Amino acid sequence: MSANPVWCLLRVQPTDVLNVKKVFERAVERAQISDKLQNFIHKRAEYKSEFHAQDKEIFNRYIPKAFINKQQTPDVFDWDDLHNAYHLFFPSAFAEIFDNLFIGETPIISVPMSQALLELVITNRVGAPEMLWGGLGWKRASRLPGYLGNMFVPPADIAVVLATIEEVFQEVPSYEFLQGVYAIGAGGTCNDGYAESLQSLIISCFCTVLKEGNGLLALSYPHMGSMPFPKNY
Repeated sequence: MSANPVWCLLRVQPTDVLNVKKVFERAVERAQISDKLQNFIHKRAEYKSEFHAQDKEIFNRYIPKAFINKQQTPDVFDWDDLHNAYHLFFPSAFAEIFDNLFIGETPIISVPMSQALLELVITNRVGAPEMLWGGLGWKRASRLPGYLGNMFVPPADIAVVLATIEEVFQEVPSYEFLQGVYAIGAGGTCNDGYAESLQSLIISCFCTVLKEGNGLLALSYPHMGSMPFPKNY
């Protein structure tokens, strides 16, 4: 059975901004995500592949650029990156935020999940942020806010971040984006719809909170089956 990773995009009302900011920054510090990400990018060409050379050759016949020469094309996010960077997309420090996000006597977000939720993106095996990195490549995707899909953007920064996201997405033609997504094995019945609409979904969420005057919190969770939901959701 394969995992169904979740990408949860939530509106953050002004009254919850300071609380969410504190919790998110604590997770960033606990995960040491900045240092780990920089170290990974610096050494990713040195990581040993779990796939044999013959297997890579077969894969590349059917899925071009599934495996790439990182010295020649350092910006491409490939199958090896998908496996080697898993811990960067799903750090436990960010996943653990869900434990108290809407649950307990003093939840992090004060409104019910049904009111805060913008999108709950449930995919198969490959998470939505991993699709983004596959479609955009390392250099462009690094201009997105936060840390490989885990982000908090306060209301005051939404307009500027939205403009940056739109600029990044416009730099990559739709067919090229999808080629990158499918090259990391993100195709399939469960994923195709999200792969094609992921960029518009993100822009829509940012446009919504911009109009409302709210912030945005996005968190990744490794498997839908173990995600802690409120009882009334």
